[in-house]
Amino acid sequence: MSVFGVGKGGGAADRTAGAVLIVAAAGTVVAMGHHPSSAHSGGLGGLVHGAMVALAAMLGFGFTQFARRRSLDRPAILAGLVAYAIGLFAHVAAATINGFVVPALAGRGAGAVGHDIFLLAWESNQALARLGVFAAGAAFILWSIDLLRRGGRATRLVGGAGLVAGAAPAILIAAGLLTMDVAGAAAVYAAHAAWSILVGVQLARGELGGGAGRSVHDEARLEREG
Repeated sequence: MSVFGVGKGGGAADRTAGAVLIVAAAGTVVAMGHHPSSAHSGGLGGLVHGAMVALAAMLGFGFTQFARRRSLDRPAILAGLVAYAIGLFAHVAAATINGFVVPALAGRGAGAVGHDIFLLAWESNQALARLGVFAAGAAFILWSIDLLRRGGRATRLVGGAGLVAGAAPAILIAAGLLTMDVAGAAAVYAAHAAWSILVGVQLARGELGGGAGRSVHDEARLEREG
């Protein structure tokens, strides 16, 4: 038994990536809980958004190992990784605007920067945030289709949850029922975090091997017997 109560068998890389996914996903929820609501938040805005950038990088590491484990030779897995990379870029850019660019502009003093500049920054942040949700959602859907097609019962359950986590936020945003303000972003990141934790647990347990219905344990045994 290893950290987070997950078992052995997935290899050190899988256990590390799984743990990173769990920690980073939980961290995004905590960070969003401290998200400032004003550009005049002192150092808190930079701290929260800097943490979000670091956590996004950790999630990227974890999901890259997940994609490698599922096999990048599969078009759906590779396409999902490309989509996730686009989403990662968009989220980091959005965090940079709100966490560093806007506070720097606000710090120039009243009247130093016109309202149109702040409006441009806001619309850029929102466009990038929405792009991040759509791209990450596409990645989750593509990966989940693969999990549903190739895996045991637990893996298929993770795949089903991934379809919901990937599609639901994107549909709500596209329909205008959800916006990427602080409250909306917190809801989206919570949904994405929940699925990231599920993937992290399964990855660390060695249950996300690429073979149809086989875990990493089974694949290692077959390699030894071969």
